[in-house]
Amino acid sequence: MSLESIGGRMQDAEAFDGVVFLGTAKNAKRDPYRLSLFGTHLESDERPLVILPVQGGTLLVTDRRLLELRAHLEIHGAWNVKEFQGYVIQRSIDRESVRLIEHAVRPAVDGVGNRRIEDRILFTTANGREEILVSRGPEPTLPDGDFEALRDAVLGRHAK
Repeated sequence: MSLESIGGRMQDAEAFDGVVFLGTAKNAKRDPYRLSLFGTHLESDERPLVILPVQGGTLLVTDRRLLELRAHLEIHGAWNVKEFQGYVIQRSIDRESVRLIEHAVRPAVDGVGNRRIEDRILFTTANGREEILVSRGPEPTLPDGDFEALRDAVLGRHAK
């Protein structure tokens, strides 16, 4: 039995040929294996638009959805070694439900008193507000131009 007969063709790395890489992914190598793992979460006719690394995962914007993907690790063996098993969808937001996107850079203090900067994307959707933490560190990692490209892709305009 083929994958097509049980729910559509799985997208491979070629589906990501036109995708825009933002943030720290801009200079990263386009790893076909990693992209094909993202592709397992796409419908057969769903088109990826933007990839943005976020704290603990990846934000994948498609022509239909915003997918927050996290690495799936399983513990194996007596030494409790974690083995990478692919990616899981942490959160899915219908792209059409997004009404507004904001970029917030805020100071924060961690549990031991260290001052940090939190770089966040705030989505106002038809179902309420959603936040995604892009990074937490000494400085923000999402440049204004990258945020504008992300906003344009999500709200329906073409990404740069």
